Amino acid sequence: MTFPVVVDEAGVSSARFGFKAVPNGVLIDVDGTVRWAKYGGFSVENDDDVAVVQRFFAGEPIEPYAQPEAPYALSEEQSREVERLVQRGRALVDAGWTEDGVRHWRRALDMDPENLVIRKQIWAARFPEKFHPVIDWDWQKTQLEQERAEEVARDVCGPDGCPLPPMG
Repeated sequence: MTFPVVVDEAGVSSARFGFKAVPNGVLIDVDGTVRWAKYGGFSVENDDDVAVVQRFFAGEPIEPYAQPEAPYALSEEQSREVERLVQRGRALVDAGWTEDGVRHWRRALDMDPENLVIRKQIWAARFPEKFHPVIDWDWQKTQLEQERAEEVARDVCGPDGCPLPPMG
């Protein structure tokens, strides 16, 4: 594809747009208005996703993508705390304090257990070989299943996900 691609290692777009999974596709017009977004599962290998991008650049109308409903909503205060923990974790990892950064990310994940962006940052910091030079999607799927089973065993989440974020 020949359109601009942005990688947000600091997690600013996650906080701004409120998505909890990656990869994402966000189409923004010249005025800075989001015209279409697909949070989680966007792929240039998906014909439907590519068709939307092509229609957008051709100036054709595009229908909004129907985002799945979130299983819970964080309060403004909780969202700010999650964002603070994510940013502090990023700063620590960037400074070479990986385990300290991961601890901050884990605290953020405890508050927002459905947030795959945070989860994947933890994985990328602890298992970089699973992300570079090639992303190991099968490993990620298995890792998520293992972590979900552990979270169910600890009563962090139920078997169908996390309907409510843990409080406190």
